[in-house]
Amino acid sequence: MIVDETADLLQKLYGETIRSIRIERIVIGLFFTGVKLSDGSGGVAYTPTADLHGVACCPSMAAERPAPVPLKGMAVSEVLEQRGGSLLSDLVKLVVMNALSSRLITPDRYRIIYDADALELIDMKSAGKIGMVGAFVPFLKQFKMVPEIDLSIIERRPETLKAEEMRFYVPAEKACDVLPACDTVIITGASMANRTIDELLGYTRPGARVIVTGPTASILPDVLFEHNVSEVSGVCVTEPDMALDMLAEGVGAYHLFDTCLRKMNIVKSPADKAALAS
Repeated sequence: MIVDETADLLQKLYGETIRSIRIERIVIGLFFTGVKLSDGSGGVAYTPTADLHGVACCPSMAAERPAPVPLKGMAVSEVLEQRGGSLLSDLVKLVVMNALSSRLITPDRYRIIYDADALELIDMKSAGKIGMVGAFVPFLKQFKMVPEIDLSIIERRPETLKAEEMRFYVPAEKACDVLPACDTVIITGASMANRTIDELLGYTRPGARVIVTGPTASILPDVLFEHNVSEVSGVCVTEPDMALDMLAEGVGAYHLFDTCLRKMNIVKSPADKAALAS
């Protein structure tokens, strides 16, 4: 799995130093989860609230975590070594990975374009057939302005779309039929939190432009690149303490831009893997 492979890569790159890094503070917010590690790095990830609600009652949560362990102070190496856990433990693992990755995602290792949305990097004239997994409101607003756009929105919750947007709607179970035919594929980073990223990328065809986007998509991009991803559009947390304070008050991640988060787009290039290995 992509998340587990990336966790293994992070442990390899950090080496023994990773055993000294711990969770200093974590906030599991309504919309996004944030963490600050003992080395000062921060990360955010989408909280899959709808999925977590399926287990969010005392008896079922007790079954998932019969002996809860405080997350504050936990070694990140212990978090990364977890396999096949609950959605909640997967979420903690993902946000920790984002924080750890922030130290390694640097311009000397990757081609990074800061302070831009993924959509700004797409030439609509050459985008061809577009498949978007998740109803990104900012993207959708711009897509609707393109005459005769060939767009499919693959969404698990059709109620998130307005009536005039339903012409683009494709049920999630039809992703296997739609994505192989798309020239440009945009996938929400939240698919890593709800465990669908591997399946979705498996449907994309070689040669397609595949973009994984959103604050959750801030992990080390190498494994994603190996699975047909062209660009990873995430964020770096510039003010971890402020970000956690705001998330604890129920603020969504998109309100953190220009204060706590900075947009970044990592573009795949042949030099990426060689640079990381050096």
